[in-house]
Amino acid sequence: MLFNKHKKLEYVRPLLAPFSVLFLGILLWRDFLFKLGVLSKRKLPCKVISVGNISTGGTGKTPLIITLTRFFQKRGISVGILSRGYRRKSSGFLLVTDGFSEPPPWELCGDEPALMAKKLEGIPIVVDKKRFRGGSFLVEHFNPDIILLDDAFQHNSLYRDVDIVLVNSSDRPKDHKLLPTGNLREPWSCIKRADLVLLSKTNLTEESSFIKNKLEKTSLPFFYSSIDLNPALVNCHNNTTMSVKKLKGTRVLLVSAIGDPDGFHSLVQKTGADILKYLIYRDHYSYTKNDLKAIRKIKEEVNADLIITTEKDLLKLKDFSRDMPIHALRIGLNIEDQGFQIISNFIDKIGINN
Repeated sequence: MLFNKHKKLEYVRPLLAPFSVLFLGILLWRDFLFKLGVLSKRKLPCKVISVGNISTGGTGKTPLIITLTRFFQKRGISVGILSRGYRRKSSGFLLVTDGFSEPPPWELCGDEPALMAKKLEGIPIVVDKKRFRGGSFLVEHFNPDIILLDDAFQHNSLYRDVDIVLVNSSDRPKDHKLLPTGNLREPWSCIKRADLVLLSKTNLTEESSFIKNKLEKTSLPFFYSSIDLNPALVNCHNNTTMSVKKLKGTRVLLVSAIGDPDGFHSLVQKTGADILKYLIYRDHYSYTKNDLKAIRKIKEEVNADLIITTEKDLLKLKDFSRDMPIHALRIGLNIEDQGFQIISNFIDKIGINN
């Protein structure tokens, strides 16, 4: 399924305004029930840090969780990761990895937990829609100092010690309307529940004065991050690598199914590659053999030298592409020193001093 959010979704969104009103009513009713105590929060017997969004995907949650995990590991702080496993083809509780075991196929645990399991060593990862149950398992079997909650800013039923919210630095006014007419999962005013805000991907697009001004009005501490490009691309067929420097002047076809395709496009542009065409599928899309046939045909039509995708998409494309090598850009999240200091201060404040 070829999906171009810019040309299709933007035309439809204004017609969905009545549903935004309905969505707002549901959110306000839910918050009211929490305030009344009808809906209650449960607390795990360890420190909990949530990494989430106030908008739909594409802000860089997964790279941030990976970066935070490594940061805590260096400080001698043990970590467990808990995700719901969005769009996975399984249900209930699932142990993705104990930190050393091979994770199950990505279809069973979700593409993002599978990617985290691949990139992190010694970190137990669990997926469970019922976060308290999943967190309780991590506490019982691994006793981590901290549980990192993936994509949980709206999961109010579980208490957390720190809420980190990511905001894309390229956000514009049109993005800050409530779903489905815009990208907000809840009204912007709800960001006041956050403890820290990370302005992400500051090196990929021109910084939006709109979003910076909105953040400054909140009085919340916020810091900046950028996307670092690993100097090697991975070939999905045999895991061999090639230098990113070789992309300069190379004719490439881009393929992705992520929340922020524009950011990926900007990242590839910075390599100096000649982007001939970009195939955009919906976020978390599961590719099929027919998709690969279509991709192969387009590659031949535009006479591309390489197909470039993301690490998350690489997990899902690898089994289909034995005869058509696809390369993935590997990225990391770079947080400014002040940001790490702010995070350290919060960790010390909640009583983690390993």
